[in-house]
Amino acid sequence: MPILPLILAAAAAIAAGFLAVTAQPEYLLLFTGGLLVSVFAFASPKLSLVLLIFSMLLSPEMSLGGVSASRSAVLRYDDILLVIVFFSWLARAAVLKNKPFLTETPVQTPMLIYTLLAVASTALGVLRGEVRFEVSVFYVLKYVEYFLLYFMTVNILDSREEMKKYLKYAFVVALLVTVYAYYYYYSSGSDARASAPFEAAVGRPQESEPAALGGYYLLVFGFILAALTEYSGAVFILAAAVMIFMFPAFLLTFSRASYIGFAAMVPVLVAISRKRKLMMTSFFGIGLAALSLAPGIAGKVQNRIMMTYTGQYATNIVDIGSAGQVKLEDSAATRVRALKWVLYEKLPQHPILGSGVTGIGLGDTQYALVLGELGLAGLCVFIWMIYRVFSTARKVYRAYEEPWIKALSLGLMASITGLLFQAVGVNTFILVRVMEPFWFLTALVMALYKDIPAAGKAEAAGADI
Repeated sequence: MPILPLILAAAAAIAAGFLAVTAQPEYLLLFTGGLLVSVFAFASPKLSLVLLIFSMLLSPEMSLGGVSASRSAVLRYDDILLVIVFFSWLARAAVLKNKPFLTETPVQTPMLIYTLLAVASTALGVLRGEVRFEVSVFYVLKYVEYFLLYFMTVNILDSREEMKKYLKYAFVVALLVTVYAYYYYYSSGSDARASAPFEAAVGRPQESEPAALGGYYLLVFGFILAALTEYSGAVFILAAAVMIFMFPAFLLTFSRASYIGFAAMVPVLVAISRKRKLMMTSFFGIGLAALSLAPGIAGKVQNRIMMTYTGQYATNIVDIGSAGQVKLEDSAATRVRALKWVLYEKLPQHPILGSGVTGIGLGDTQYALVLGELGLAGLCVFIWMIYRVFSTARKVYRAYEEPWIKALSLGLMASITGLLFQAVGVNTFILVRVMEPFWFLTALVMALYKDIPAAGKAEAAGADI
């Protein structure tokens, strides 16, 4: 019998006995729950992955308090679950040794370099006295956590049938999130915006983060819209019905950056897709015409968009260079100023590696955040990493004929486009409820890519040129 499980079991028994005598009941309960999950994850990593799929959007969170003027540390039960599952899978891989620890994928190298840059830049910031260790460690670990989910998923997956099951579970989660989004919006008063579960208490919309739900919907819509191009019959009807059901919830986020992302992803999807281009264009036209007549939604959406640069709220004069000046409301002006501040003040101080994670505060946009925290090196690696995901998805799209694989890969390409445009006004690529599903879907596509025969990979690469 392997000695490692015996040692772990003995250590767990000793720890449980110690906590039973000395600790408060809630800590003992937390430890016991974590122990049960670890045993479950060790015995069945594939089922534990199902738990993670449901916890990505349906996990409560607890605040650890403010760690800076612009950031607060939040611990989600999903974070705890992910760490437990990861180390249980790691222990299983060490004990059984039935497959390689890491499966090589196209995105692996830039992902590891990006992580090392985050650690190195932050360490330098701490040494310079410009970054507080107790603040930055939470966010560096969060970046690492996303990549742990990716590595674990791509190494656990074994068959296409399992992948299809996981996508069905993710589809159920999306439906549950949408039901909650409607409930939250219509239960939280006149100033409410649709929000994901556990973002904020009902009736307190000022604490919600609608852009996170908007970014999540960009991922979901990418797959659903791609399914409309690849499927026919019952699946096509189901995808259309789900899109009609979810899209108003997306609009009710009133996230302008998410609207921009959706507007960008649709033409990309139509351009890349090999099927039904005219039908998809007509579908969107009819859909937008119908929504313009929707009572209680169309007017609010229009006002939300127009208030950005017209009306009583657009009081900030922003200089946009040779194009002159423009009036913007507070939040839009803040994002423009944040980018200019990073470009002209923070970046020149540390142009190569940046100021470190949390070294510039919140950043307000993803591009200001990456440049300010990780410098030009971080921006280049970030672009490289996203390019690798997009190009690999394109190769998978061209190499397979199964509709669900083509919908997954096409949807991921469209979603990446939407997220990159949303990132102009949102820190999209650090949002938990966006990045966990994103890297999970990316892991599915990478697992499919590694199963393409060498000749098929060469053919798909040639078709991209």
